[in-house]
Amino acid sequence: MKHLTPPLLALLALLAGCGMAVSGVYLLAGTGWALLAGACPLLLFALIILRGLKRAQQNPQ
Repeated sequence: MKHLTPPLLALLALLAGCGMAVSGVYLLAGTGWALLAGACPLLLFALIILRGLKRAQQNPQ
């Protein structure tokens, strides 16, 4: 389970961020802007984790 945690966490953050972005664009009122603002950190978090996993696979130590 230890090696499954980072990819699973990145996948969950990516799915939640995409869902929040899509629903925020769909609403695009007061709540929609809050969803868009909440989606940005989740998508960046997933991007950082996936970039780290990719670099770890390229440079095994």
